[in-house]
Amino acid sequence: MNYLWLSALLPVAAQAACPDFLVVAHRGASGHLPEHTLEAYQLAMKMGADFIEPDLVPTRDGVLISRHENDLTHSTNVADLPQFASRKTTKTVDGLAVTGWFAEDFSLAEIKQLRAREPLPELRPQGVAHNDQYQLVTLSEIIAAVRQFERDTGRKVGIYPETKHPTYFRFEGKHLDGTAIALNTSELLLKELRTQRFTDPKRVFIQSFELQNLLELKQQLMPKYRVSLPLVQLLGDTDHAFMPPKDNFSVPYDVWYHQQHNTQLSGLYGEAGRLIAGLKAPLDYSQLLQGQGKTLLQSYATGVGPWKSNLYQKGSVTLKPEFAALTSQFQLHPYTLRDEDNYLQKDKDGKSFSLRFEANALMQQGVQGVFSDYPDLVLAERNEWRQSCEK
Repeated sequence: MNYLWLSALLPVAAQAACPDFLVVAHRGASGHLPEHTLEAYQLAMKMGADFIEPDLVPTRDGVLISRHENDLTHSTNVADLPQFASRKTTKTVDGLAVTGWFAEDFSLAEIKQLRAREPLPELRPQGVAHNDQYQLVTLSEIIAAVRQFERDTGRKVGIYPETKHPTYFRFEGKHLDGTAIALNTSELLLKELRTQRFTDPKRVFIQSFELQNLLELKQQLMPKYRVSLPLVQLLGDTDHAFMPPKDNFSVPYDVWYHQQHNTQLSGLYGEAGRLIAGLKAPLDYSQLLQGQGKTLLQSYATGVGPWKSNLYQKGSVTLKPEFAALTSQFQLHPYTLRDEDNYLQKDKDGKSFSLRFEANALMQQGVQGVFSDYPDLVLAERNEWRQSCEK
């Protein structure tokens, strides 16, 4: 499907010739199979994804497992297992009350009793068909699967991990019994990567919505473990629609949390603490796209992952100027391309652009990669794009 005519609608400077474009399988091939399962990752690798994305949370015994949230309620069968009925509770996670069952209250052995479920059942019956069939997996098991795929096919695949809720796990959260969790999940991640000898900077990106853990990785942890990996700052909402205290998606939660607790920022953020203190409070993600905020971002991040809902000019697939400018300074990896109509970008008349059309538009504007639940569709478009560039 050739969309070269689209170039006439895009800014002249954005029409890059055959750019490198990474396809990141968001939570695996999660449009096809329940997310964050070994089977979803394996399918994504077979499809040809360049990277697979495990979100990571810790168990009670400090093992990193792959889940999008520490709340297991909607992505597993935990609510149906009578032996765990008493584990249901309400916690404050990133400043918001959440009721459910939480990974940090289960040992790894108990986690292995659970089975994955499709978290979007109304939209993805294809995932529901695989409910209760697959185990939850650890980071080490994911790396082992990547290595096995490489042995079987000769093709190298990277991993793009995100440690979820780092401030919650290190400073804010408590176990069911009231004891502090107090786990540095960034350090757990680096230790596991070192143990598994999976530290090639061409095969690992580390991403986060928060700042403190990325700065600590850059300034302290990576030098400590003699590892140098690219760091990606994820951006939540940049239009101020989800501000605290009602919501938290418009702010890096760590900065909000520590400012609310009057934490000495210089002690926690190092030299960057001065820059953070000089920004408008509460610090929201839009401030990282300009002035002193961008200076801060450049001090530690190789890449930026913007939320797709903020990415485009209204009614189009043309990048807003502030995001277009990032393509010359950072790796720009937006999230998430999905194929269901309610997730597709709309034109000015409310008609949906297809996922493949949108992927092509991103390639033409010099974006360097994208997260997708349907890596097969993005890969098909990339293959056609490359063929057209080579003619």
